[in-house]
Amino acid sequence: MNSVRVSLASTMGLLLVGLLWVGQGWAQTQTVTAEGMAGIKGDQSIARDNAIQDALRKAVEQAVGTMVASETLVENFQVVRDNILNKSQGYVKEYKIVKESPQKDLYMVTISATVGIGDLKNDLGALGLLMARVGKPRTLFMIAEQNIGQEFLLYWWGWWGKGGAAFAGQTVDMAVSETALKEEFLAKGFNVIDISAVTGKFEISNAYRIADLTDTGAREIGRKMGAELIVKGKALAKEGPRTAGSSVGSYLADITVSAVRVDNGQVLASARGQGVARHVAQHTGGNEAIERAARSVAEKLIDQITAKWTAETSGGQLVQLTISGLASMKDLVKVREFLKSQVRGVQNVIQRSFEGGVAVLEVDAKATAQEIGDELAKKDFGGGLDLDVTGATGNTLEVAVARKGAPVSPPGGATKR
Repeated sequence: MNSVRVSLASTMGLLLVGLLWVGQGWAQTQTVTAEGMAGIKGDQSIARDNAIQDALRKAVEQAVGTMVASETLVENFQVVRDNILNKSQGYVKEYKIVKESPQKDLYMVTISATVGIGDLKNDLGALGLLMARVGKPRTLFMIAEQNIGQEFLLYWWGWWGKGGAAFAGQTVDMAVSETALKEEFLAKGFNVIDISAVTGKFEISNAYRIADLTDTGAREIGRKMGAELIVKGKALAKEGPRTAGSSVGSYLADITVSAVRVDNGQVLASARGQGVARHVAQHTGGNEAIERAARSVAEKLIDQITAKWTAETSGGQLVQLTISGLASMKDLVKVREFLKSQVRGVQNVIQRSFEGGVAVLEVDAKATAQEIGDELAKKDFGGGLDLDVTGATGNTLEVAVARKGAPVSPPGGATKR
């Protein structure tokens, strides 16, 4: 079929284009190809319209890295889901249909769309869609801080548990860097964990009550706190040069931070920031310098995190699969081939290890761990074997292989009931 160029203004009445982009112009655009589909439940023209709308959504979601699939949104994001099309229409300048494939029960359309791309980090609507796509991960902040006049680094996990009450009344107020970081992340719509809400619900091992906490230790605490993302680091303030005879001193602060995924330990971002302040009081001047350093580094972190999420949702991500119950390499080969040929979104399967009937794979996929798990749950593996998802996080899956009719044993040896 000949390519048909369609003006959004004439065919869909997109007044939002003017409303959203007035005074801005199309300073930055990207041309993307997207495929949309819709079920045919009677009138084929309705299915065609719905397929075009689906393709438009996917074109915009691809361009801005949001790619929000409605089935992955929880109830709280109902309003976001309902407005995805409106948002998409506001971004699309024009499109053309390059292919149409009406089938028995499904209408498929491929379009080429010119999409205007704004600054994602300053577009809270697009950023909200991006966070919805990645599951709105809960973020835990773990910053060890030392201001001028303090002998030691202060950090909340050192006073956790029995010392939590004293900590809540004193050291929270002194954690200037953590407070500033939380404010910046909250302003961008991040889901931030309030540590005071879970104080005392579990104890922290003495091995982890240290300022220079490893990623492994931070992830262990993060799991207990219900976090998917940890922002950890260290902030230090010191006195700078003072003008002779002046009562006003200068103060310098330095902060280093990294953002780590709790489930697989992947580092999403790493940055360093500095802050400078002048004040007559040492402690106040140090606090101001620390706050400025924290706010400067927050922007760097958010840029890196959203860039990583954007790349994953638009281009693909690595999902770690731990598969147990494999009798031989022959079983593992069958599983790898099944993932590549039968599971939607899987582009490649990388084998990391295979020992004792347990294999660790990394799946390069244009799908989330949840979507891959859903696909595995719906499909018949065949060959007298069952694949059973026994555990899942945002970026990992645990899968058990069993002979049909036999009990499934998840990793760790416990029989699934």
